[in-house]
Amino acid sequence: MAYTLVVLPPLGHLSYAPVFAADSTTKAQNSRLSDQIDDLIDQAKQREGIVSAPLASDAEFMRRVSLDLTGKIPAVAELRSFLSNQDPLKREKLIDRLLARPGFVVHFTNTWRDILLPEAVTDLQTRAQVPEFDAWLRSQLQENVPYDELVKTIINAPLDTNRNRQSTGNSQDLTPRAYYITKQLKPENLAAGTSRAFLGVRIECAQCHDHPFDNWKQHQFWQYAAFFSNIDQRQLNSPEVREVSGKPQIKIPDTNRLVDAIFLDGIQPEWDTEQVNPRSRLSEWVTSSQNPYFAKATVNRIWSLFLGRGIVDPVDDFSSTNRATHPELLELLAQRFQEHHYDLKYLIREITNSRTYQLTSKQTDPSQTRVEWYGKMPTRGLTAEQIFANLVQATGFFRQTTESNALLTGPGANTPQAEFYELFKSDSENQLDPKASILQALALMNGNFITNATSLEQSDVFTAIVDFPALSVEQKIEAFYLSTLSRFPTEAEVVRLKTYISAGNSDEERTHAYSDLFWALLNSSEFLLNH
Repeated sequence: MAYTLVVLPPLGHLSYAPVFAADSTTKAQNSRLSDQIDDLIDQAKQREGIVSAPLASDAEFMRRVSLDLTGKIPAVAELRSFLSNQDPLKREKLIDRLLARPGFVVHFTNTWRDILLPEAVTDLQTRAQVPEFDAWLRSQLQENVPYDELVKTIINAPLDTNRNRQSTGNSQDLTPRAYYITKQLKPENLAAGTSRAFLGVRIECAQCHDHPFDNWKQHQFWQYAAFFSNIDQRQLNSPEVREVSGKPQIKIPDTNRLVDAIFLDGIQPEWDTEQVNPRSRLSEWVTSSQNPYFAKATVNRIWSLFLGRGIVDPVDDFSSTNRATHPELLELLAQRFQEHHYDLKYLIREITNSRTYQLTSKQTDPSQTRVEWYGKMPTRGLTAEQIFANLVQATGFFRQTTESNALLTGPGANTPQAEFYELFKSDSENQLDPKASILQALALMNGNFITNATSLEQSDVFTAIVDFPALSVEQKIEAFYLSTLSRFPTEAEVVRLKTYISAGNSDEERTHAYSDLFWALLNSSEFLLNH
């Protein structure tokens, strides 16, 4: 496959456009994207001298894909069934089942909300806007709305209404207006947020002066921000928001310069009528198949969710100084994403079906430490929602509905879920460098939730395992491993733990030993990381 280097003159940024021969185009279209992903990754590994790790075991794969698609570890019954299944296509079928579950919608609502409304992680006041946004986003994901349509709806969210009004709960009444409200309706905030989230560009670095390292100029930032300048909040802190139509302009702060709205590619839209909504024009440009950023930024972000880092990394820093590690792969993913009408499930299905995604996380060669070449699956951190959902799944201690998440319970809510969210929340997108605090460690070691979850009186799973008379010591150890680490214990682990548990001289001492085992597994790095 040959590639030509295309320079976009207004931006000065680099983009790789593939040039296919006729026969290679036909071959590429007839092969699965997952296979093409592996071919390009394998070629890069060969060039870089990377020795590939073997495939993950079925247990390792099921835990990983369950966490990535539904936000929690698998139930023990499903895990046992999957591990005993001899169907060679069982991994592919598992992916399809997980994508069809409500858990996928819930998990990706959490994931995408954190990307689009990062303010809600740290700003308690903005969390009041989360419930309606989550409900709207959940409805979009349930219907598998094409991603370009989803983004258009966000950019075009209706604003000429009382922003504090209560939703009726009707799905047709829901809107993503929270995207604007959490960004305080300010053109500069909206310009920075939309360029990062939808185009992968950190243009806000040019807000006060020309970008020191990239080609963005201050006037380009404000020309882009001008698309949001027709939003008029009548009075400071007033709930009433109005918007005017027509050609938008904005004044660059601390200057006398008034600039028109111009797209980031340097093209100025034609304002043929005063009734045109500038945001509508912007949404058409952002999601256009001719936009050099939209499809690439989207597939790059999705790739990072499953492989720990972007092909362009950080994912919101497409620039001339931050080159893609696998430009051919980025181009291919974007092309297929467009061909399949911006179907997020299609893209996710192909990535998770690739051998690249299904490699073990166990290092088998020193070259695999270079994570950008994907010689093995990198170990990744979990979100606060995932940690809590895993604890619920493993212990059976807390009843969690599929509609529930910690942000919806409101600031200061006195629930285990809200407490965990406050303690484990993070505004970092870097999954490869998870940070743990002393307070987090203490909460997992001796917090009320863990104490109750490992007690015979309150934990459904613990009680079911320990009190079941037909299970031997070895089988009980196995059950604890399956419910927490989603794998069978090794022979060495069984021998060591059987000796420890059998040393108890009474049922009470042996129960305490099982509680110690359960506690240790729930506090292990293997339980608290995605690998």
